[in-house]
Formats: sequence, structure tokens, C-alpha cells
Amino acid sequence: MKKTLLILLILFTVTPIISVAQKQTKEEKAAIARAAYDVAVKCVDAKNFVIVPSSYTDKEGMIEANTDNSNFLSFETKKLFLQGDIVCDNRYTNIAEATEYIPSFDKKGNLRLRIVVMGRMVKGTYIISMRSNGNMADVIFTPQSGVTRKFSGPIVPLNAANYNKRSNPM
Repeated sequence: MKKTLLILLILFTVTPIISVAQKQTKEEKAAIARAAYDVAVKCVDAKNFVIVPSSYTDKEGMIEANTDNSNFLSFETKKLFLQGDIVCDNRYTNIAEATEYIPSFDKKGNLRLRIVVMGRMVKGTYIISMRSNGNMADVIFTPQSGVTRKFSGPIVPLNAANYNKRSNPM
């Protein structure tokens, strides 16, 4: 009987401590996500960011994971570098110029970025949507001719990204 009471007493004293610890981790997670969002917004404003897809929608409409870091979209101050079938509907390393670059925010702080690209091998529109609770972006690429591409990935600064840019861009 004494053991049972002792176990119940320990259980009741430990349970509130566990719930307080969980609240702190949720707050910490929210703070980390907000910091990642702030960094991503600063990168978008500076036109200096990379998106390496973590997942994409294939031709059959199925969502697949991307493990190849040679598929990416990078904006390096004045030029866009687009590489991979997932990102730009061809396998080249494309250099393009942004003829339109329009970021906008809604009431909740969600980012929506419209980029119209014009390059030798790629022409079309990228719509990038990012919620205000992290740096994960959903991207829709609508080429002038070809198949619409959809992918998701984090927006990160150029110096923090892990991507494989091939030589001899077009």
C-alpha cells in the first residue's frame, strides 16, 4: 500500500513538470521557425537565396522526395540559376533574368513571390508561397511551353545552402 501511494505521489508531481517542459519546447520550436522565416524574408528582399526541393510532384501527380541536390533554384543578386528537371523542365544549368520580381505579404505575414524569368533555355513564371511559420516554400513553375512543375523546399541564404551547381551554364 505504501509503495502504491509513493508511486502515485511521484506520478502526480512529475506530470506537471513534463507538461511545462513540453510547452517550453513548443515555444522554442516556434521561435526557431520564426527566426528561419525572418532570415528567408531578408534573403528574398536582398534577392540572394536558394531553394533546393525537398519534395516535388511528378508527372503522374504523386508527391516524391528529392534526394538530389543538383536540382535547385538560386537567385544571385541579378541572375537566376535554374538547374534540374524538377525545377525548370530541362536538365541544363540555366541562367535567366527576372523580368518581374514582385514580393507581397498577406494579413498573416505569409509571403507570395512572383518571378517571371527569361533565359535562353527557360521562360516562364515562378510563384513562390511561404507561410509565416517557417522557411518552407511551395513553388509552382509555369513555363511558356511545357509541363507545369510543383515542388517544395526551404528558402535559405546562398552561403548556407547545400547544392551542386554544374559548370557551363546556358
